[in-house]
Amino acid sequence: MKQLGHLQEYTLTLTTKAPVFVGSGVVYGKMDYIFDAARQTVSFIDQTRFFQLLIDRDLIDKYESFILNKRPSDTIQYFLKNICKLDAKTINSLIVNRVSAADALDENHSLKEIQAFIRRADGRAYIPGSSLKGCLRTVLLTNMLLRDSNKAEPINIKQLESKYLHTLQITNKQSDMVNSIMRGISISDSEPIDEKSMILASKIDSLPDGFENRINVVRQCVAPETKITFRLTLDQNILSRANILTELREAIRAFDAFYIQEYNSYFAIKKEFEDLFRDDFIVLGGGSGFFAKNLIYPLYAPNHAKAVKTVSQSMQQKHKHEKDIGYGISPRTFKITEFDRFAYPIGLCQVTIQ
Repeated sequence: MKQLGHLQEYTLTLTTKAPVFVGSGVVYGKMDYIFDAARQTVSFIDQTRFFQLLIDRDLIDKYESFILNKRPSDTIQYFLKNICKLDAKTINSLIVNRVSAADALDENHSLKEIQAFIRRADGRAYIPGSSLKGCLRTVLLTNMLLRDSNKAEPINIKQLESKYLHTLQITNKQSDMVNSIMRGISISDSEPIDEKSMILASKIDSLPDGFENRINVVRQCVAPETKITFRLTLDQNILSRANILTELREAIRAFDAFYIQEYNSYFAIKKEFEDLFRDDFIVLGGGSGFFAKNLIYPLYAPNHAKAVKTVSQSMQQKHKHEKDIGYGISPRTFKITEFDRFAYPIGLCQVTIQ
């Protein structure tokens, strides 16, 4: 820990225990990447370099004809190699980065769209501090709800934040953001993530009985056992009333115990993941599921059945979750992924603060 006047700076380290996905909103189609089945890698094409090459070599007409007449099995690799007759060195000059595809893709089926990981302006992958801060806010609120034996039932997240996080009493109106303890917690964007730690991983929904529904989605993720560092800064001018660091550590452990008891325990898949949940953890990023990001279960705790009924009814019409009550959990899917023939609970990260 570094003391900089009224600021306390800590290093917060996430160690991914499973693939982690933080999406950029960009989706790569099969015309945007080259799949090497022999090496099980995917190489992404730099679109600026690609179109400049088409212009420089007078290949625009060939590309337009290819796009208009291409077969479902045609790929950018086929176009570059067989139609443009480019050599390997020229094709490699178009590649911006390369990741392990493991078992997320195969050459015997049509190539899938790939959801891209968020990147900095310089092209390097990272995790925004806002994503981690939002996750820790949920962790803190979960612990506060679990400790409150006389909690009411606020109807929205703003009411929950106002009651449990807006405790600084700077103004008389509790709902004012200036009263939030979150103002005193700053989290930097992560250090850039090494490209060697980026992989592709599939999306799988596991049901309570162990049945798996494999979704036709592939995500660019951070590989398991990757360390990602952030700066956690606490402003003691704002937080002098409380030891937020201690509270945060306690909240993480309370969230973990609640997550294992109220969510994991309802799925057969839990037996495969027991060792992954032994250390202090958070569940971060896209595709990690409803339970890790929603506060309905801690709000109704210890009445698990009421939480299940509330969630299933709210999702019933749109997502057909009316049968969830019979499973004892809603939504009735455990979000997992697969990489290199191993299954993982997506988004799981060990967390340490020093």
